[in-house]
Amino acid sequence: MKAKIFLVHFMILGLAQVSAQFKTTIPLRKDVVHGTLNNGMQYFILHNEWPKERADFYFVQNVGAILEDDNQNGLAHFLEHMAFNGTEHFKGKGIINMLAKHGVTFGRDINAYTAHDETVYNLSNVPVKNPALLDSCLYILHDWSGFLSLKDAEIDAERGVIHEEWRTRRNADLRIGSQLEPVIYNGSKYSKRDVLGDMDLIENFKYKQLRDYYKKWYLPNHQAVIIVGDIDPAKIEQQVKKIMGSIPMPSNPAERTYESIPDNDKLLYKLAVDKEAQKTSISLNFKRNKTLVQDPAAFENSITEQLALQMLNNRFREYIVNNETALLSAGVSYSNLTRLSSFFTLEVTPKNGKLLEAFQQAYTEYERAIQNGFTKEELGRVKENMLKNFENQLKNKDKISNGNWASQLQNYFLEASPVMSLEDESEFVKRTLAKVDIEQINKAFRALPTEKNQILTVSGPEKEGVMYPAEADYTAVIKKVKEQKLAPYTETVNNVALVTDKLTVKPITKKFEVNGIKEAKGYVLENGAKVIIYPTTLSQDQILFAAFSPGGNSVVAQNDLPSAQIATVLAKNSGLGDFKVTDLQKQLAGKSVKVGPYIGEYYEGFSGSAVKQDLETLLQLTYLYFKHPRFETQAYKRIIDHYSNALENVNDDNGKVYGDTIALLDTNHNKRTFLLSKENLADLNFDTASKIFQSRISNASDFTFVFVGNIAESDIENINKYLGNVSGNHTQEKFIDHKIGTAKGVSKEKLIRKMSVPKTSIYVHYENKDVAFSDKNQIMAYMLSQLLDKRYLEKIREDEGGSYGVQTQSSLSENPAPVFSLRVSFDCNPEKDSKLLQIVYNELQTITVKDVDAKDLSDIKEDLVKSNQQNIKSNSYWLSTITSQLQSGDKYLSSAAYEKLIRSVSVQDIKKYAGEVLPKANQVEVLMQPKKD
Repeated sequence: MKAKIFLVHFMILGLAQVSAQFKTTIPLRKDVVHGTLNNGMQYFILHNEWPKERADFYFVQNVGAILEDDNQNGLAHFLEHMAFNGTEHFKGKGIINMLAKHGVTFGRDINAYTAHDETVYNLSNVPVKNPALLDSCLYILHDWSGFLSLKDAEIDAERGVIHEEWRTRRNADLRIGSQLEPVIYNGSKYSKRDVLGDMDLIENFKYKQLRDYYKKWYLPNHQAVIIVGDIDPAKIEQQVKKIMGSIPMPSNPAERTYESIPDNDKLLYKLAVDKEAQKTSISLNFKRNKTLVQDPAAFENSITEQLALQMLNNRFREYIVNNETALLSAGVSYSNLTRLSSFFTLEVTPKNGKLLEAFQQAYTEYERAIQNGFTKEELGRVKENMLKNFENQLKNKDKISNGNWASQLQNYFLEASPVMSLEDESEFVKRTLAKVDIEQINKAFRALPTEKNQILTVSGPEKEGVMYPAEADYTAVIKKVKEQKLAPYTETVNNVALVTDKLTVKPITKKFEVNGIKEAKGYVLENGAKVIIYPTTLSQDQILFAAFSPGGNSVVAQNDLPSAQIATVLAKNSGLGDFKVTDLQKQLAGKSVKVGPYIGEYYEGFSGSAVKQDLETLLQLTYLYFKHPRFETQAYKRIIDHYSNALENVNDDNGKVYGDTIALLDTNHNKRTFLLSKENLADLNFDTASKIFQSRISNASDFTFVFVGNIAESDIENINKYLGNVSGNHTQEKFIDHKIGTAKGVSKEKLIRKMSVPKTSIYVHYENKDVAFSDKNQIMAYMLSQLLDKRYLEKIREDEGGSYGVQTQSSLSENPAPVFSLRVSFDCNPEKDSKLLQIVYNELQTITVKDVDAKDLSDIKEDLVKSNQQNIKSNSYWLSTITSQLQSGDKYLSSAAYEKLIRSVSVQDIKKYAGEVLPKANQVEVLMQPKKD
């Protein structure tokens, strides 16, 4: 009865047209305040409290690169950059500077993107207590709509930044994409607009060309304001009407048209190769028109298609895991192509030299599903998983982020994608899953491939001696497989219990407190294992889990380090107890639980999560990793195959050569620095990897287990049942400090490499071990990177136009011994690399002798305080805090004390600290430059 009422409700409301091309009969969730201003601009406002006291402002433009004229190729994206370079109310960098005072940071919180069909700006994590700040954010959106300054000098300054973004992004994948796009887009305008644009045009366009695009397309009727956060929607709506409603609409606006991709009756084929490509890929694509009316039937069909795709992807995984194949991976997906069209794709990653064999194997399994459909048992499992996923979302609906809802509302504005309340959507999905049967699933799946509009693309490395099959070879495989009558899919299911051991009740020998965290309770089990339980109400139904034990790879013999790198990978890909990895996946259907082991440099342990209902399953899985891990030779062979294929073209991989060089200099060529190569792949050993896992994940006495979230003291009985029955020898281990680090003084290396797109990559590392650790010093170490970030943004990106962005990271760590580390890295124009590198060093020297800008420091302090106030409201923060405190033995630093420390840092403190850690630091410098013809 409820279902009928629900559907009638849709029918009564009729069609809602929020997009020029798309409509929906599914009503927008009731608590979204939605309207259209007199100038045609739409707005969507939603109250949401994750995170509390924060709001996100999105400004969505239904225009993008596809609307550029030929003499504007790349200017839609260029215009997006200019939105941060001066507007009517915010001169120069006024937007960035104003928001920085409130802890809203450029790049992380202030950003934008340009695509073919839309341009989207966002201001995220804006504090909401100050009404003037909220109005200022609306005035930013107001100015983006039609009041950019677009000054000549600012335009010229941005040309270099755009060119450097192009240089940074122009990797092998993008170059291969450029080769494929004329075929994928079948010669349409999409194939002539790659968003970044023509660099010759970018360097030389007239100012008027950019302003013409802006005036023609940035119009209120193409725009939407989306505000989601801890705000009063009614009050915000009034301000939106006041501020955004004043924007004029031209009398004769240009019509927003939509490009289509021409149909193709015959299969289109394209091979794309690149000298720096590192993998081979085969894609069989079926182009489909998007559904223009989003009604309940369309929504049900999308759910049905999702279930079918999940089932086939499960089959592919099972086939590859349990058989000797030519496949590294295979899968099916549904993806966005343009505003009006999408792709259904069969994606195949073959082993090197086995393209046709891999394609035939993948296409056979795909065709098997087409011919015979799926089974009721398969459908039952994916239904369980989907239902559980929605149940968990509903339980934790208060933790759905502002950005998540804003993204959904964006899609509603652009394509009328339904946005329901989580309660309504969960109920709809539940009813759909209850009634959809295997016949409907099979029918929906068989409708996904189209008879025409098929496109086959192949990409891979351009290498001497490598031959690629021809188009006719692939079509012959398709024809051959289709003509076969394939046997239906069969499977075996292991129905035994996860844990069959008889577990006895063990006593708890001791209870203890966790210093500074009153609610956290500690227990020592009979086997010596320590358990910490920290109940919170920060999420309705979430348990986060971590475990650690000192030792890690630091206690592994040097000769065994190669095998140690794959020890946990081998275990995780082999299954547990009586279950192969694919059987385990089936056993866990409908459960919200994940847990995995790790072996790091100084610790081994586990990380995981579960809902309360599945806590016992989490404990069972952890118990099995200790007591009954599996190590399968087939899993080991798959790992070696992946590495072998990845390393096949490694000599042409500039990124790996660069990264390996950095790793060697950062560790002073220490013999314990293991860098995987074709030459040392044979050093990996199945038996050694298995033994290392068993030796590291074994002694419970050396482990501390931490549970945070929807956990209670009463759960200790269940925890003890499993963890208390793990063997423990009542000994504790310590990690070994091998004192690995940079060489004394300055280490430099210059690489000269062949490049398709010339660029210089720069890496500078300062490391100082003669330092003292304290909470304040750790805060100041972080602040140094943020202060330098601001300087490099101004000097290198803005003033010189020399790089798309400089990454600066600095830290002060405590284990195994105190060490300060600062890294600066970026790509740049080879013609400017010497000058830019000198700027890096100049700023590192300046910060030790001159006071930093007080405003910059204040902005960083505000950002740290704001981030801390947000972090303490999440379980992950408390899990990390408790774990770190137990590992280091430090006293707990309360949130109030932490913020007090942050605010205590002065300009003089920064200069003094920089003067202590930078001048005497060891230095590493690596440059990778293009080889000149």
